[in-house]
Amino acid sequence: MLSAVAMTALATGCLASACMGGGGGGSDPAPSSTSTPAGATTPAAESGASPAAAAATTTASAATVTSPAAGPGSAAPAATVAAPGSNATGVLIPLYTVPTDPSWTAVETAKKAHPTVPIVAVVNPANGPGPAADAAYTAGIDRLVAAGVKVLGYVRTAYASRAATDDQADIDSWHSFYPAVTGIFFDEQANTTGHEGYYQGLTAYAKAHGLDFTVGNPGADAAPSYVGSVDVLLIYESAGLPSLSFLGGWHAGYDRHNFGIIPYGCAAFDPAYVQEARLHVGYVYVQSDTMPNPWDSVPAYLDSLVASVQ
Repeated sequence: MLSAVAMTALATGCLASACMGGGGGGSDPAPSSTSTPAGATTPAAESGASPAAAAATTTASAATVTSPAAGPGSAAPAATVAAPGSNATGVLIPLYTVPTDPSWTAVETAKKAHPTVPIVAVVNPANGPGPAADAAYTAGIDRLVAAGVKVLGYVRTAYASRAATDDQADIDSWHSFYPAVTGIFFDEQANTTGHEGYYQGLTAYAKAHGLDFTVGNPGADAAPSYVGSVDVLLIYESAGLPSLSFLGGWHAGYDRHNFGIIPYGCAAFDPAYVQEARLHVGYVYVQSDTMPNPWDSVPAYLDSLVASVQ
């Protein structure tokens, strides 16, 4: 997906039907593979996952996973993620706006109003971390983290065609420029088999460098062989709500916290749908905005959405 600045200037969305990141979200060119979150339970027999993916699977914890709180000297609450094996459902927000936009305050306010709900926000200053730290982003990220929001940095992988060393350089920059960022969002994730190791390697690299949570976004459904390459795989990013039968499907063989959905173009909020969807996925976000860029705002019903997953 494009950076907040680029999106504002060009008024364009991402790939296909409005992706996240520089060109990521939307629908991926081919069926994507899914990944199992570190800490999520993946039934090996059902998965059809590669040996490497199966080896990456660990036993789920019964509680939400906590991440380090805000920067040095901060008394901020620790950010949480919806952990495998727990009852928690999280809200993952593509926050592709600049920190002065009211959407950042709305996310902060929603988290403060519902402190037990894991909220994850993905930020994207320049289609990635950019060449240097931006003071506005530093301050904005610190405010989100102080409220208990977990913040992820955007990395564009170009469907595994980008050199892994370039992705690693972005990971290093996120860690260096914005210490309060504690996870990475891999956009434009490949969704054809054969690239599982690419994302497993990036997840391992991020975690070895102080970033404890990864999300992959192919923009469409994925193949079971990717379960394990990232902590959460977004399996739907398109206009309208995905059917509940789709959310069940092959995904039912895995802990629901492996998966998330980010539908857009939903003018009215449907809490009953969210209650059903959370039986299948660990992260639910619903957006009212539409193309060409559905991620340049947050919905007016954001607080109701967050409240509905408690």
